[in-house]
Amino acid sequence: MAVQTPEQRQDWYQIEIELAARLRAAPSREARRRLYGEVYRELAERVPYLPLFTQVQDGPARAATVAPQLRLLRPLLNEQTRFCEIGAGDGAVARSVAPLVSSSLALDVTDVLAPATTVAGTFEFRVFDGFDLGVADGSLDVVYSHDVVEHLQTDDMLEQSAAARRALRPGGVYVCVTPNRLDGPHDVSRGVTEVPLGLHLHEYTATELAATLRAAGFRRVRIILTVGGRRLSPMMPAVLIAPLEALLERLPYRPRRRLARMLAAVKVIGIA
Repeated sequence: MAVQTPEQRQDWYQIEIELAARLRAAPSREARRRLYGEVYRELAERVPYLPLFTQVQDGPARAATVAPQLRLLRPLLNEQTRFCEIGAGDGAVARSVAPLVSSSLALDVTDVLAPATTVAGTFEFRVFDGFDLGVADGSLDVVYSHDVVEHLQTDDMLEQSAAARRALRPGGVYVCVTPNRLDGPHDVSRGVTEVPLGLHLHEYTATELAATLRAAGFRRVRIILTVGGRRLSPMMPAVLIAPLEALLERLPYRPRRRLARMLAAVKVIGIA
């Protein structure tokens, strides 16, 4: 997450800590419904040099980010698939998926990165409140989020996951990609503290994420191993990763973080 100068890095740190504190202090879920969009719009206005925002204007860099995600999703897609991406940013992944599927919906809490054309062919971009997907129950086949759930309060993440579960047809899948807590933090506080203080309001292990998806109503939770979006394993029961994560959890912070980098290969999938 490189920025341009040390001064910008320090500004970014202070601004993100401030915005995260605002979300953490919100008195209710209803207040956070409004705040999520406001916070990320303000982040874009006050820290415009972050790669999250500048990469949108860099075609090759954006394509390099999208390509492994598309490789990860491709085996789950066909021309009948109804696809939805939660926390889509500029919608680049959902736009790339659109030619392969029946419909591709991109949802984000702000339109700050939204494409100029929000409806085109099978692709649609919508702003939502972070909770209600705005689709009928059982109307989707694949729901996808990438580096999203760690930005939510835990209760909000559970509610969003339950909304994804309701939106999926029986047997539909939710591919939920998030950085692993054991080699974190992964937000602006990385290298400064041992826990996230910025806009990663809660980071998860794969075991914790699987438990949340079960609590959200998913009938089964599976893991796959991937590198660069390429599958290295079939779907496996999520409980298989629990002993390794429990072992790593017992280690001191620095060796734990170093060894836990391998867990980036683990992707969690909820099956409705």
